Amino acid sequence: MIIFFYCFLSVKQNFLFLSDFVSFNNSLHNDFISLLSKLIIGISSLVYLIFVQQFLTDQKLNYFEYYILILTSILGFCLLCCSDDLLTAYLAIELQSLAFYVLASFKRSSNYSVESGVKYFILGSFSTIIFLCPLFFDFSYSLNETSNFIFDTALIELGVLIVLISLFFKLALSPFHLWSPDVYEGSPSSSTFFFTVISKLSIFVFLLKICYIGFYSIIVDWQLYSLIVAVISIIVGSVGGLKQRKFKSILAYSSISNMGLILVSFSAGNFEGIKAFFYFFILYILSGLAVWSIFLLLKLKKKIPSEKHNKDLGDFSLLHELNVILAYASVITIFTVAGIPPMVGFLAKVSVFLSLTEASMYCIALISILASVISTFFYLRVLKVIFFENVLVGKLFYPTNSKANIVRSLLFFLLLFLFISPVLPSFFAYKTTLFLNKNFY
Repeated sequence: MIIFFYCFLSVKQNFLFLSDFVSFNNSLHNDFISLLSKLIIGISSLVYLIFVQQFLTDQKLNYFEYYILILTSILGFCLLCCSDDLLTAYLAIELQSLAFYVLASFKRSSNYSVESGVKYFILGSFSTIIFLCPLFFDFSYSLNETSNFIFDTALIELGVLIVLISLFFKLALSPFHLWSPDVYEGSPSSSTFFFTVISKLSIFVFLLKICYIGFYSIIVDWQLYSLIVAVISIIVGSVGGLKQRKFKSILAYSSISNMGLILVSFSAGNFEGIKAFFYFFILYILSGLAVWSIFLLLKLKKKIPSEKHNKDLGDFSLLHELNVILAYASVITIFTVAGIPPMVGFLAKVSVFLSLTEASMYCIALISILASVISTFFYLRVLKVIFFENVLVGKLFYPTNSKANIVRSLLFFLLLFLFISPVLPSFFAYKTTLFLNKNFY
C-alpha cells in the first residue's frame, strides 16, 4: 500500500508540477527525469513484491523485516534519483547499500547466503570509501554549480574517475564485476531479483547528472573512461556466460553484458545515444521482471534442500510438457532479452548500435554486435533445456498462485504489445531526451 500510494503521488507530481522544484537547501532537485525514474522504480517494486510474496512464504523468509528493508532501499533509490550533490548521493547510496547487505544474507540458515552478505558488505564498503575520496577534493558542491567554479583540470578528471569507478562497482560493470556472480548465486533468489532488475536505474540517473550536468565540460575524459569499461563489460558478460550452468549465474553475466550496452549508449554523447539509453533501460526492467517471475514461480515437487531448487538449468527440463503456457512465455521473454528479431529487444539493441555509428564509433559498434551474437548462445541453451533436453523423467512443479499469474500474464501481454507496436517506450525515451537536451546541454 505504501508503494502504491507513492506511485500515485509520483504521477500526481508529474502532471501537476510543471516546473522543477528543489528542497533541503538545494540538495534535492526534483525534475521530470527524477519523477519519472521514481515512478518506474515504484511500479517495478510493486510488481516485484507481488512476485516474491509466495516465494518468501515457501522459503520461510516472509518476515516484516524483509519488507522494511525493501522500503528502505526504495527510499535510497528515490533520494539518489533527485540528489544534486555528492554528499547527498553518498547518503542515498549508503541507505540502499546497507539494506542490500542484509537482504543478501537474509536466509540465515544458508551458509551461502551469509557468505554472500559478508562478501557484499566488505567489497561494498571498499567502493564506498572510493566514492568518498573526491569529497576531500572539495567536490561537495551542487552538480548544477560545479561549472561555475574554477578547479585544476587534472584534479577534476581524477575526482570524476574515482566517482565513476565507485558507481561502476555498484552497477557490477567489468572489471569491477567479480563480486556479482558469487553474491547473486548465494543470495536468496528474491534478493538477487531485486539487485539485478530494480537497483540499477537510480545509479544511472545520478550518473546522468554527473556526466551531462555537473561535468559536461570534460566530456572527452569521462567518455573515454566509460567507453573502455562498457566495451570490457560487453565482452566479459557475453563470453563469461557461455560456460555457466547455474541459471542465476547466467542472469548475472547477462546483467553485466546489458549494463555494458546501456553504458555504451549512455557514453555516445549524442541525442540518439541518450534516447537509446532510456529505451533500452525500460525494456531491460520489463524483460528482467518477466524472466525472474518465471524463475521464482517454479517450485519443484521434490524433497530436497531448498537451496538446490531451480539452481541448475536441468531443473527446467521438459517444462513444455508440464506447463505449455509458461514454456512459451519463456520463449517470448528470452527472445526479448537476447535481442532476437523481430522481438522488441532487437529494436532496443539496434537503437544502441545506430547511436554508436552516428557518433562515428564504428569499432565499438562492431564489437557490440559480435558480443551480442555470442551472448545469444547461452540464452538459446536455456530454451534447448526447456524443449529438447533428453531426460527420462521430467520435473514436477507446484501450481502458482492466481494473483501472481494475473500480474505475470499482464507483463507478458505488455511484452507482446511492445513487440507489435514499440512506440510507447520509444515515446518516453524521446520525451526524456528532449527534456535533457532542453535543460542541460
